[in-house]
Amino acid sequence: MSFKKTKLSLTESNSGTSHFASFKNRYFAMKKRNFVSGIFLGFLGISGVVAVSFITFTQLPTFHFNFSLPFPSKGDLFQTVSGTEQDKINILITGIGGGDHDGANLTDTILFASLHGESKTISLLSVPRDLYVEYPLGGRGKINEIYMQGLYAKESPAQAMEDLGEKLREITGEKMDHYLSIDFDGFTKFVDLLGGIEVTVEEDLVDKEYPDNNWGYLTFSIKKGRQILDGTTALKYARSRHSTSDFDRSHRQQLVIKAVKDKLFSLDILTSPTKIKSLYYAIVSHIKTDLSMGQLASLALFGKDIPTENILAFNLNDSCFQGLAYCQRGGFLYTPMRDLFGGASVLLPDGATPNHLDSYADTSKFSNIIFNYPEMFLENPEITVINSTKTSGIANGVALYLKKFGFNIPDKNSIGSTKDSYDKTQVFATWDSENSIGIPPASKTLEALSLFIFAPQQSVPMNKYSKTPSPKIEVVLGKDYRMVVGE
Repeated sequence: MSFKKTKLSLTESNSGTSHFASFKNRYFAMKKRNFVSGIFLGFLGISGVVAVSFITFTQLPTFHFNFSLPFPSKGDLFQTVSGTEQDKINILITGIGGGDHDGANLTDTILFASLHGESKTISLLSVPRDLYVEYPLGGRGKINEIYMQGLYAKESPAQAMEDLGEKLREITGEKMDHYLSIDFDGFTKFVDLLGGIEVTVEEDLVDKEYPDNNWGYLTFSIKKGRQILDGTTALKYARSRHSTSDFDRSHRQQLVIKAVKDKLFSLDILTSPTKIKSLYYAIVSHIKTDLSMGQLASLALFGKDIPTENILAFNLNDSCFQGLAYCQRGGFLYTPMRDLFGGASVLLPDGATPNHLDSYADTSKFSNIIFNYPEMFLENPEITVINSTKTSGIANGVALYLKKFGFNIPDKNSIGSTKDSYDKTQVFATWDSENSIGIPPASKTLEALSLFIFAPQQSVPMNKYSKTPSPKIEVVLGKDYRMVVGE
């Protein structure tokens, strides 16, 4: 990486105040709310309804609910779902139009979920539909067209989903074990059978180009404030994009699905055979998956016992183009000029060009961290980067680099310098072994950090250079920084 060429801005420029204030507000709002977790929990709830219903209806003709049915054991979940013994399962979850909707087979929502048995965590990675990629069957375009392209090539839905899974493997380095997809009509019916959902609309919205499913448009509008949305309105609110950005749209999707999840679990569905029966028949024809009913039941049981704080939400985004003050984890994308792509608004990974799209080193490394070191985000210790050299700007560059990958570098106070001269880079972690306070040597954060900073790690009784007394990890850059900071 080049530190001298990294442009950092810790304050807003006068010329771009409005644009970046809006940008910052969107991202900070997303950071404060764990909306993406609702997407997966919503699918877990739906999966549970489908699985429980199927088992109940096929074994009990009179539909009397019976909790003695042979559900798979939660302890056997990772054996049951994957078919092999492993601690992690990756499931691709998509939302598609279906039916007579415009773009019926476009994957409107793409979510990669990784479940961890030992740590009892779920890591979720949201991939934007506008990411521009090479297609497995030839050609190029937005990633949300891969599934549709497979169907047009006479592939089965399962094989078309495998195509999308293989592309995600290129982007993330992670293999898809299973997939689950639901279409718009299934979602609409599901919300209606729940009696609607409660959503707090954050701002007035007017979209004069909402698709009418007949290759035309209609006007959709909704007022700011607390609203009870039926299925059709909830879908429109989640899908509308022409009056706002794609990131706003993603934010609304996550908000709606969270509301679905909240309503679903508040109704005690599993205690009512009538509700289970209605929901089952409403959605079963709208779901495609390679998971068996027993596997779906296992997933629902596993997800039910996961604490909210152990559901870790991430997305690939373009937040880091303006520097540390705006940078969020997952900021490995950028928006190229539209005229390079026929006027279309697309996203590319950093380092990619129209002639070379496959620049996935950083997105793969990021995925490795979030999928294989989930405990790091539960520990979440603050990290300070200190420059001990005479080369200015390198602490800023390293801080921005680490922040993209999810390391906790809160603000400009996490960057500093020292007159002490270090020939070799050092990593210090505050640890009080007697009272077990601070960052222990076995910390997953330290283990993950070693993939980026190839330097000795040492436990110390107190911070050496940080401006606040709370325990921290301090990365002190020495004269060898170019050799020890990973690309």
